[in-house]
Amino acid sequence: MNEKSFLAATPGWPGSAALRSGHDWADWLQHACGQPPGRPPPAPVRAEVAWTALVHLARRAGFAVERGNCPAGGITTWRDRRIQITPGAAPARAITALAHQLGHVLLHAEIARLERSGTVPCSGLRKVEADSIAFLAAGRLGTGAAAITFPHVCSWAGTDPRARPAAIIQAVSDRILAAAAQVTACLDAELAPGRTGIRASLTTGAGNGPPSWPAEPPGSDLVSIHEAAAKFFRDQLPGSWVPGYLTGRGFAPAVQQRWQAGYAPASWDGLTRHLRTAGYPDSLIEAAGLARRSRRGTLIDTFRDRAMLPIRSTEGIIVAFIGRAPEHARPDVPKYLNSPRTGLYDKSEVLFGLWEARSALASGARPVIAEGPFDAIAVTTACPGRYAGLAPCGAVLTAGQAEALDRAADLRADGVLVAFDPDNAGRRAAASAYHLLTPLTGKTAEVIIPAGQDPAQILRDHGPAALAATLDSRTRPLADLVIDAEVARWSRWLPHPEGQISALRAVAPLIAAMPPAHVARQVARLADRLGLDHPAVTEVVTGALTDVIAGLATSSRQAAALHAGRADRPPAVIRAGRRDSPHTAQQAVSQAAATAAPLSQRGPAGAAPASLRAGRIPG
Repeated sequence: MNEKSFLAATPGWPGSAALRSGHDWADWLQHACGQPPGRPPPAPVRAEVAWTALVHLARRAGFAVERGNCPAGGITTWRDRRIQITPGAAPARAITALAHQLGHVLLHAEIARLERSGTVPCSGLRKVEADSIAFLAAGRLGTGAAAITFPHVCSWAGTDPRARPAAIIQAVSDRILAAAAQVTACLDAELAPGRTGIRASLTTGAGNGPPSWPAEPPGSDLVSIHEAAAKFFRDQLPGSWVPGYLTGRGFAPAVQQRWQAGYAPASWDGLTRHLRTAGYPDSLIEAAGLARRSRRGTLIDTFRDRAMLPIRSTEGIIVAFIGRAPEHARPDVPKYLNSPRTGLYDKSEVLFGLWEARSALASGARPVIAEGPFDAIAVTTACPGRYAGLAPCGAVLTAGQAEALDRAADLRADGVLVAFDPDNAGRRAAASAYHLLTPLTGKTAEVIIPAGQDPAQILRDHGPAALAATLDSRTRPLADLVIDAEVARWSRWLPHPEGQISALRAVAPLIAAMPPAHVARQVARLADRLGLDHPAVTEVVTGALTDVIAGLATSSRQAAALHAGRADRPPAVIRAGRRDSPHTAQQAVSQAAATAAPLSQRGPAGAAPASLRAGRIPG
């Protein structure tokens, strides 16, 4: 379908044959949202009411809003989940700038996560999309939509039929209208005649002169209530079981103080009663994840009878807590408990210990990703300045956490160690971490921890010198673990030639997708492990490059589409593709073949390459 036929067939379009100018695009947006050109605009909403309604929407998305000096009227940073708007802007312009930033929040979160700056470069198609959200919000609020202008449609949709401009327009329209529906639904709810929440927090007046802006949005109370909770937990520490427990684990009082350890009392509502006395409403206590509703509808503390540690954002703000149950807890009590997801906290985006390690990482300390918070503290305690312990506080490392680490440390130069527990879950987590970290650094290694232990246990049982020695010398390439874990899945069939062949076919794509520096070692290890000839393994790995190339090309095209118009730093997937290009990987595999030992020196010959095309595991 060409562009003209698409537009002509679009429901609600008033009859124009094509979108050409920016004015055409503005008219199309109004039509699509039920505000056709020519209809009188709605009565303007008071500026302070419109502002506060948008602030509430930002809070629902997990972002705080503040007035502060920033470029181009406004900016959003995903690191600290904060929207800044220029303080000197006129009310209508400030409202439009905030709506524009909300467009980025709703549409461009994935792009922001790929940016080192943690922000979205506002240009090209991204600017059109954010301006479109601001245009529709301003139209709904009656606060000056006409001030927003758009470029010629072909500047972002293109004109070459091979680029399918009609499809681009349709995809962009769908994205904008879906996000705009969220904005208008929220505004309709906030501005409903029977709702008093917004207006009650504003000063009254005739609406003449500058609006009375809220000095501090209510969402900032989430920050202060977490600070109050942290102080409460610290105040409960003396006389509890926690200091003795932490000292027994090798954490001296100075270490406990540095990490601001505390204690959540065993009572049902000790923290809740304290926060109420301090003036915090129940709705805020519950929204912060510090309490939850019981079956009877009363608030009860989320954390009870636990050793408590605060979790900080990269800016040092306490955004959550993690609590450790006592050793005498019932078997059905979770050992560790995290704060739930809130407007401040998303577990997949925050690494425990990253803020505390900021100075050490900036000075070249090597990050060590461990499984739990006490493992991370143990690493930092045993080797201050040389290693920085971090923990995902979840089952596995996430892409958002890897990107946050990459922004805080020079991973290419310093590399990263992974020190998960040596059990099946830990090995799966380490293998998953490899695939997230290799686009960021070629220096990934696994710490070899004795069975049944973890870094915190090594510190407790053998002291800091033993843990430091383990980190220094008991390591191996993390790629080894990835390959060994996949081969292990075939262990019961490896005594049979068919099992060896099937294992080879399963592992070959993993090796082919690795950075070139890792390929030769893994080809040689796999040949030894399966008892197959080195040239045979090399041929199958080389053949697997076809699928890797196809997948890489698809990923790069998708990422490039998301980053249309960006001229500086490419996204991580493209960076990885350039460093680990199929041509370079092919060279690495060829070099592995060239360095293979002669067949006469490798024991009994394995299956010849041609024979690898046949044979499967029986039944």
